[in-house]
Amino acid sequence: MHPAFDDAGTSAGLLVWRIENFEPVPVPPKTYGKFYTGDSYIVLNTKQSKSGVLSWDIHFWLGLETTQDEAGSAAILSVQLDDRHNGAPIQHREVQDHESSLFLSYFKGGVRYADGGVKSGFNEVETNAAGERRLFQVKGSKNVRVRQVPIGIGSMNKGDCYILDGGHEIYVYVGPRAKRVEKIKAIAAASQIRDQDHAGRANVHIIDEFASNAEQQEFFNVLGEGSPDEVADESESDEQYEKNACTTVALYHVSDADGSLQIKPVGERPLKQSMLDSDQDCYILDTGSSGIYVWVGKGATAQERSQSMIKAQEFITSKGYPMHTQVQRVIENGETTDFKQYFASWQDKGISHSHLIKAAMDEDSSTDGEDREFDPEILHMFKKNGGRALGFMPDNGQGEAEVWRVENFQLVPVEPQTYGMFFGGDSYVIKYEYRNKHGGHGYIIYFWQGKQSSTDEKASAAMHAVRLDNELNGKAVQVRVTQGNEPRHFLKIFKGKMINFTGGHASGFKNVHDHDTYDVDGTRLFRIRGTCADDVRAEQLDEVAGSLASDDVFILETPSTTYVWHGVGASDLEKEMAANIVGIISPDANLQLIDEGSEPDGFWAALGGQGDYDRELDPTGAPFLSPRLFHCR
Repeated sequence: MHPAFDDAGTSAGLLVWRIENFEPVPVPPKTYGKFYTGDSYIVLNTKQSKSGVLSWDIHFWLGLETTQDEAGSAAILSVQLDDRHNGAPIQHREVQDHESSLFLSYFKGGVRYADGGVKSGFNEVETNAAGERRLFQVKGSKNVRVRQVPIGIGSMNKGDCYILDGGHEIYVYVGPRAKRVEKIKAIAAASQIRDQDHAGRANVHIIDEFASNAEQQEFFNVLGEGSPDEVADESESDEQYEKNACTTVALYHVSDADGSLQIKPVGERPLKQSMLDSDQDCYILDTGSSGIYVWVGKGATAQERSQSMIKAQEFITSKGYPMHTQVQRVIENGETTDFKQYFASWQDKGISHSHLIKAAMDEDSSTDGEDREFDPEILHMFKKNGGRALGFMPDNGQGEAEVWRVENFQLVPVEPQTYGMFFGGDSYVIKYEYRNKHGGHGYIIYFWQGKQSSTDEKASAAMHAVRLDNELNGKAVQVRVTQGNEPRHFLKIFKGKMINFTGGHASGFKNVHDHDTYDVDGTRLFRIRGTCADDVRAEQLDEVAGSLASDDVFILETPSTTYVWHGVGASDLEKEMAANIVGIISPDANLQLIDEGSEPDGFWAALGGQGDYDRELDPTGAPFLSPRLFHCR
């Protein structure tokens, strides 16, 4: 490993090296963002999580005029830097004018290109102390590039910003149709040119719609030609990434075991994770215009890892793709989200989330070692029945709870004997007190919002939760709970007796049969979920066949018989949970156990007749956590 990398990546931050005579030379931080077109660079970004864990992204940047030797040196030295962190970093290949958004995001003042390069192959460009005129185009809004262009009116258009470096005077020309954020970035870039190239000894002038005619004319005088009217109309607002010939996402196995590069197609969309073999040296995922990914298995040798990016370069050449095609290297078990999106299904290592499962099962999750493999039935049970915030388990649920229901925007205490009975048309506040691990008092304030609860009631519950927290001097953890999404800790508070009823509360009820003023025919359907006797919950559903699901257990109460219906996908544990709670829901019932497919006529009659329902079962190995959709704005 090169000594320049001895301390690289040991703390969060950005480091940049320029390749000079095939050696990595640190770039002064004050010049970060300035790249010579005749050079190659290595950029290391180190991030630190809240828990103190470090992660790395390594980028090797190639100028359009860099030599092949320098580009090769950048790739090889990037591998050495990667080895410094045992292959954990993600590697990226960047080419001038076609950098990734991640790379550009490191340089808040934008990326600036300068002509020339180091003495190894090009004439080195000195700072502009002598006053040589230069014109830069500032393009982009979120991620800005500052590119040197030929001096002259022909290089300009009305949609971009420009920086004219005249030596002691620097001008920022704002095109009439340039975005406001581009103007801000252009001014910042001009300040960098002043500080980096002129040691701060230059004046910056802004030429925009507020500039006088004389100021505008001064700009064009220094430019040497033209006038505002001669500036061309707006160009494209965003540079389009040049699409290559490939239109289909495809996976290839790449090997040079025979001495020459062998590219073997593995498959096209829909791709499967199983197509990636740990024992093979590397794969290339070709995504067309989005670039290519190099996947390196954990069984790859050090030499195979070091050669992976070189193989990617050879792949680009063999396919006839543009040399600026983006390349990103990922390692097995460290795949990025954008890589995994191209596979129809992806199961991460440790998808069982053993720490979450251990916490949920009241096991010690702090033990080191390899992830424990859990029985598929247990995983499936926790996926369906474990509740939200699975790893949130501050205690075993044996603390003290107080429950209030929102009535007329006020909190009304709930009778302790009915704790655990919730109505979908109401909202509730629960204060829970427990002993924390330090022996002190811990507090959690849950506010539970029923699906049919009014907006006013939901808001009142939230406001009362804040008030109770204030009374505790802010010591409580506030948790919003929506019906059907109860955390497992919340369920354990009610010790296996939680029932979600439809409708609103009938005031003054004393037991499970005194409440439901909405039930007029004596028929009720409940879905039963739970992982143990302490976290069982029953949720009342519409009494129709469409409410059933093959993956669950249901209790159907009728005036004459109470049926316990076992779906074909229900586990023995779930069936046991149903047997525990049926005595609470229907204590004096004529009980009948039935399996899916063996229903008596009376069962279907109580549901209004047979009908379609959810018969889909999760396959073995399905992701433990359910998909979630986010709207990014």
